[in-house]
Amino acid sequence: MAAQLGPRTARIVGPQRRVDERQTPHPRMERGEFGERLRARYWRAPDPLKKIFLGNEADPGNSLPTILREAPEGKVNPVATPVPDPAEMARKIKEIALFLGADIVGITYLDQAYVYSHRARGSAARGTKAGDPIDLPHKYAICLGKAGDYPLYMASPSFISDAEYGRGLTMSAIPTFLLAAYIRQLGYPARSHGYGKYDVIPMPLAVMAGLGELGRHGMLIHEKYGSRLHLSVVTTDLPLGVDHPIDIGVEEFCRSCKKCARTCPSRSITFSDVKDVYNGVEKWRINLVSCYNYKAAIGHNCLYCTTTCCYDKRDTWYHTLTIWLLKRWPLALRPVLVKPLVWLDDLIWGRRPYARARRLGYDSDLDREGCSIPGCKADHKPAHKKRLQRPGRWVQSPLFPNDELRPASPQSNGQHG
Repeated sequence: MAAQLGPRTARIVGPQRRVDERQTPHPRMERGEFGERLRARYWRAPDPLKKIFLGNEADPGNSLPTILREAPEGKVNPVATPVPDPAEMARKIKEIALFLGADIVGITYLDQAYVYSHRARGSAARGTKAGDPIDLPHKYAICLGKAGDYPLYMASPSFISDAEYGRGLTMSAIPTFLLAAYIRQLGYPARSHGYGKYDVIPMPLAVMAGLGELGRHGMLIHEKYGSRLHLSVVTTDLPLGVDHPIDIGVEEFCRSCKKCARTCPSRSITFSDVKDVYNGVEKWRINLVSCYNYKAAIGHNCLYCTTTCCYDKRDTWYHTLTIWLLKRWPLALRPVLVKPLVWLDDLIWGRRPYARARRLGYDSDLDREGCSIPGCKADHKPAHKKRLQRPGRWVQSPLFPNDELRPASPQSNGQHG
């Protein structure tokens, strides 16, 4: 990759190896490597909406993600549509993707470093099995994003916020599946990579496609939707013009803001200004073990880092103006601009945003499962009523067995995930 086109928040500083999907968090969780409690929580879905979106404990015919995941790849039209202008074709493909239901679209070259080396799950319909090596020679990656509903995310953790999260995942798979089918009808090979069926790592591809920048909390940040995006990818050989990484001020904002670190109930997000280098990329990394174990303890997805992020707020005139200023403000002066913006965000939305949601028979203040530790009778406060985190507090490190607690490093704050 050309150095001048590299992203600022996740700089490529060394060689990158391909990642085995079997060693990524969800497959490891399914195998029980993060503890039996978390594995059991993942597969036990007491809520009907959660069942149809996650596919857990539901008949496969009642779960659209399961149906799409098992669908065989369609045949390629033997008569290819001529593409005299790749840039014009890219514009058309983006319009098609938005029409099919995506909220944002970007295109980049398919870097083989972001293709998994081996798959974690197999599919009888597609003739694959877990552990198969992945060969994906496509040239381009079309990155799609589907945004979640911010007011319902603010009700996290609850059944209604879980339902919205699952709905977003499911809805993100539909335009991805349809876009790949459309490109095959044009006469070019294409493969969809969506919820539960990824041969590629979507986040770095989305960064390279100009959809946003990587934040302190380890997620993509888009200038309009923040990090409440479900990402999917279509890889293809259809000739396309490509986009490039963008700068929307995330580097300076995340370095100064740290709201996600202060509000994270599991202390999984680092306060450190020093980034880690992992697999050739310099970036902030989160503690995945403590993050996932917290979800197991509360029985819900936790979306505090998403709802707290200043970029995630509703698309209002002052939000648009702020992004406009950040993109045009001189780099050296951005920290001066960030501090008053964070103060205003705290004033308008709160230091740890939460909004009660009562919809579809759910009440986010009443449907919490509570602590899952056997015999525990403590009256636990909801996370949004607890005190904010501070730098240097004890953290849970996946480098030590049995969830043993160790003091945070002044360099990394114990974040190794």
